[in-house]
Parts: sequence; C-alpha cells; structure tokens
Amino acid sequence: MAQDESKYLAGLIGAQLIGGDTAVNLVSSYYQGNQYATAAQLINLAGGGTADGTVGPGAMNLSNNNDQTVVNVKGMNGQTIEQDIRTRIRVPDGYLGNAQSGGWMAPELVALKGIIFPYTPTISYETKADYTTQTPLHSNYAQYFYKNSSVSPITITGKFSVQNDNDANVYIATITLLRALTKMPWGSDSKAGSPPPICRLDAYGEFMFKNVPIVITNFRTDYPNTVDYFTVGKKNGKSPVSVPTLSEISVTCAPVYSRQEILNYSVTGYLNKSLKGKGYL
Repeated sequence: MAQDESKYLAGLIGAQLIGGDTAVNLVSSYYQGNQYATAAQLINLAGGGTADGTVGPGAMNLSNNNDQTVVNVKGMNGQTIEQDIRTRIRVPDGYLGNAQSGGWMAPELVALKGIIFPYTPTISYETKADYTTQTPLHSNYAQYFYKNSSVSPITITGKFSVQNDNDANVYIATITLLRALTKMPWGSDSKAGSPPPICRLDAYGEFMFKNVPIVITNFRTDYPNTVDYFTVGKKNGKSPVSVPTLSEISVTCAPVYSRQEILNYSVTGYLNKSLKGKGYL
C-alpha cells in the first residue's frame, strides 16, 4: 500500500473513531486535494469542530507555530477553559529534564509535564467493599461481616496516530517515558535501588480523576502489520525511527496512597468536597 493511501486510511479510521461522519468528510476532502487531515484537525473534530475548521462545543483549537502544537481548550460556549482536563499522566520533573537534555523529548510532553492521550481513551477501574461470609447452621440466610474496601488498578487505553514528524516525536517520547517509568533507578543513577516513581493521574476534572497518586505497573502497545509506518529522523541527520501511523497504547496503573494520606481520608470530607483534588477515589 502506498504511503499516501495509508495516510488516508489511517485518517479515515481515526476520524470515524473520534469525529463521526463530519470528520470522515473532512479527511476525504483533504485527500482529494492531495492534503491529509492531521492529528490536530482530528482532535479538533473530536471536541465538536466542523469541516471548515470552525470550533464547535468542547473543541480544542490547535494552531501550528514553528511546528509546535499550541492547544487551547474551549468550552461549550466558546470560552477558553483555563484548566486542561484531558487524560494526562504527570511524571516527576527529573524524568522530563533528563530526557530533554538528551534532545529527544517532545516539547509538548515537557510543557504538559507528562504523557497526554491525544484522543479520548477508555478508562476503567472498580471500587469494592469486601465482606466475609458466615453461614449459620440450619439458617436460610448467610451473614456478612465487613472486611475492607479497595480500589482496583486503573486501565487506560487510547489511540495514537502519526502523520508528521511532530506526531512521531510525541509517540516516541510517550513509549520511552513509559519504559522508564516501569524501571527502578540503577547503576549510576542518583537514587539507585529505589522503586519506580509515583506519578499523578488527571482526567476529566475535579470529580473524576484529579491528582490521583499512581504507579505504572505495566503498559502494552502493538505494532500492527496492517498499517504503514512513518519514518522520522532522516532529514536532520539522526538515526531514522519508524513508528506505526495508527496504534493503541494501554497503561495499567495502581493507585497508591501514603500512610498519612490514608489517615487524612474521611467519608465526610469526601462527601463535603473538603478533600476535592486530593486524589482520593
């Protein structure tokens, strides 16, 4: 399959996933004009943008400035939302600083202080209360005694598309960060022998996921043989790297709370919002 055709098909798939018929029409019109809808345009459509570029309800208006994407999050009435409520995993500054000094970290991830999912991902987890069961002799009903409550690991699965150098750099930076965040510091590291770092999960605002302390227990991605691969690094003399034009990344993370955070928790505080933004689930 020619690379241009692969771009077109990847755009159609991404458009259908996040923007419906309007996004598909935009991708088709761009293809007929020998242009291709970028990830930025698809993200805009996912928020409710239109084929002519008009920002719709909840859309994110992206403009290109020196090949660096600038994101302005818009509300339903078109007003700028100061807080970015997209799904994001914030990582310690030291990881971003070391990566930036190495010259490979995408500036978008540095500005956002971590990993961002460009399309709305699927997030799943569960909370449960465990009870032990007693079955008295010669009784019609069992008796339940409370044991403890717990929050399951959180699974985040999202699509990543690559259609230009900028998209490819974001994808490479995301994969590299996830690899590093599942390893303990070792050898010449300043904190050799310490466990992998605690990150923070934000998604969808205060009453969903805000400042949740997590550790990344595993991540999974695929390199399908059904799409084309985009090669970056050929123009600037760096070693070429090929990445899939459309793939999926799944991250599993476990919520972890310090002893002090556990002591500070109360159901009353959770309900009256005094613990808002403290990361409790």
